[in-house]
Amino acid sequence: MYRSIVTIFILIAITGSLAHQSCVKRESDPLSRVHVKSPQPIDYINVGDLPSSYDWRNVSGKSYVTVTRNQHLPQYCGACWSFATTSALSDRIRIKQEFPEVNLAPQVLLNCLSGSSCDGGDPTAAYEYMYAKGIPDETCAPYEAIDLECTPENICKNCAFDLDNPEAKCVAQPTYNTYFVEEHGVINGTDAMMAEIYERGPIACGMSVTSAFEAYTGGIFTNPTGSGEINHEISVVGWGEENNVQYWIVRNSWGTYFGELGYFRIQRGINLLEIESSCDWAVPKGF
Repeated sequence: MYRSIVTIFILIAITGSLAHQSCVKRESDPLSRVHVKSPQPIDYINVGDLPSSYDWRNVSGKSYVTVTRNQHLPQYCGACWSFATTSALSDRIRIKQEFPEVNLAPQVLLNCLSGSSCDGGDPTAAYEYMYAKGIPDETCAPYEAIDLECTPENICKNCAFDLDNPEAKCVAQPTYNTYFVEEHGVINGTDAMMAEIYERGPIACGMSVTSAFEAYTGGIFTNPTGSGEINHEISVVGWGEENNVQYWIVRNSWGTYFGELGYFRIQRGINLLEIESSCDWAVPKGF
């Protein structure tokens, strides 16, 4: 116990915070692993014609974003890569069908995506997995913040009460809904990001978490101090402008008590904290 406490304090001393531990691990060149089948929005949209602000939380009075979650409960887990990708795709499903809301299961990616875990993962690989094998929603696999074996019961399970055996274990659910990705790709740069978000919905992007960012409580984040390599993944849901400062609207996965009810705004157009350098998009299949 003593050694664990000492280890935690050493980590904090080195990085400034546990959240600095990188939860993004790129396996290889993402361009070699995408599945792009149709023209991308940046190919046919004139970005100059886009509105000065756009927010999927309020499109003509309707919100199309899904729930804000916390990757660090019930314990610390570097699962940002799975939360950002599943949240963005869940939003896109909601954009397509509005109701019922579907929240895809990041826990299944922790369990089944080779090379990715609570120690970090690859966002492109996450969409590759959803393209090839699909993913259920969280009613199949509630988030546990731990790496489990990729067994049928850890992809979709159900638990029934048995009077004769109150401690009976959960078992694999034989039938459940599986959601697939039709195509997925990578983009970078302000124009491509805006076109993609406007036309098809939120996207997952990497960023560099800094001590200043961890202290964020609201407003437009503009501090470049400490920026380095990408170590976190978030989902960008829109953009805006305030007092001549352009910004992105971003959902984090640190709970609603972070920032602006789980969201933050960060200056747009200058690749602040690397947020415009590495983004993944995916199109849900069958909608």
